[in-house]
Amino acid sequence: MILLESALPDNLSQIVRTMIRVKTALVVFSLPILPITFFGVVFFRYILERDLFAYEEWLLPICFWIFFLGSALGTYYDKQINADLLDTFTDNQNLQWLRKIIIQIIELTITLILVYWAWLMLADEISDFPGWKTTIALKIPFIIPRIGIFIGFAFMAFYSGLAVYLLLRVGPDGYAEAMQKVRHNGSNEAEV
Repeated sequence: MILLESALPDNLSQIVRTMIRVKTALVVFSLPILPITFFGVVFFRYILERDLFAYEEWLLPICFWIFFLGSALGTYYDKQINADLLDTFTDNQNLQWLRKIIIQIIELTITLILVYWAWLMLADEISDFPGWKTTIALKIPFIIPRIGIFIGFAFMAFYSGLAVYLLLRVGPDGYAEAMQKVRHNGSNEAEV
């Protein structure tokens, strides 16, 4: 998606960049909590001979939020694991553009189904109020990590939809030009 970001209208481009900055800041600032916590667990357990009380309960929501916001960032930067070999077998830019659109549409379809399922999960949890399921010790409601799941899938669907829109907007020539810039610059931040 970032490959073709310059083809977005200015106001939408600003909104997308702001969303990416916020998600990146959340992931960057919350990610160190995991190793710090595990260091604390080892320190408490083996040096102080005590347990760090219910650390897995407050790490659970943080892990879900980091994972799904990180997945949304992966969708935006088009850094998912894939086995695309077609680009190496053909130089036909129309075929490469068509392949990319088909992949993005499949990804969007699957992600929209997952957004729907995540919404059903969240709606089920909301309908249980005030009897929400909570963690045992700290009583953290399970709805907190489930909101992260829903938001993550929603952002993935948004970025996949935006990628389809941009691919259709720039066409095979614009896509080939952007890919050529990536190959030439050795980076994935080329502008169309």
